[in-house]
Amino acid sequence: MLKEQDKFPEDAQYLMEELSGFNYTQLQLHRNEVVPNDIMRKFHDGIVKLGMDVPVQYILGYAYFLNRNFTVNENVLIPRQDTEEMVQKIIDDHSAKNESICDIGTGSGIIAISLGIAFPNDDILATDISAEALKVAKLNADNYQANNVYFQQSDLFKTIKPQQFDVIVSNPPYIAEDEKKDMDPSVIKYEPDLALYGRDNGLEFYENIVKVVDNYLSDDGTLYMEFGFKQKNAINQIFCDNLPNYVVEFHKDMSGNYRYLKAKKEM
Repeated sequence: MLKEQDKFPEDAQYLMEELSGFNYTQLQLHRNEVVPNDIMRKFHDGIVKLGMDVPVQYILGYAYFLNRNFTVNENVLIPRQDTEEMVQKIIDDHSAKNESICDIGTGSGIIAISLGIAFPNDDILATDISAEALKVAKLNADNYQANNVYFQQSDLFKTIKPQQFDVIVSNPPYIAEDEKKDMDPSVIKYEPDLALYGRDNGLEFYENIVKVVDNYLSDDGTLYMEFGFKQKNAINQIFCDNLPNYVVEFHKDMSGNYRYLKAKKEM
């Protein structure tokens, strides 16, 4: 979500690859051929939108997550690699279990649906405060026939009936308002504020989740949460203050930054 320099040529290249169905090498092999009119028209329209900072994924109407194609629009965040790494960790940790899973703040449904595909015998509840985001998530679930994923509109846990889950996962809003100066204009202009920003230096939702999560997590359950690369110490303190009986592991992304956590009750 941070600023990326000179992305326009890269995004234009990606747009043509997706519209044509060619990868970079194939485009070079066909570079002297006439581009079909329908593709050229879509490409031209897309270039105009790129010039207005519209993310290329919104122009295409989809984005990739764990090598799958998911519908996205301005009601949901664009999937990112950091989230892929957290979801892959969940899959690796729980590959041999049949469990109940809850995804808090599901957005486009990428986390819940990916886990639903990986664990077809699990029941997965996916919630979001945004009714418009849930429409996108349900569309993606239908596309992948993820019939074990159920959706519910909720502000965090507020409308979830008392129950316990084996896995709770969340990628909540974690950007502080004063971080806008470091963000890509396309994110600020087009991705939903509701899914981006949190009060209290971006820690609002971690504080709210940690205060109640023990009521919803089974004794042997696991909590996974993504967070901003500057927030590790603050989030660790939130756990120390509210859940001192939890063991928290912080995991780095491929860039070497701490970006998600795994927490369990100390047995």
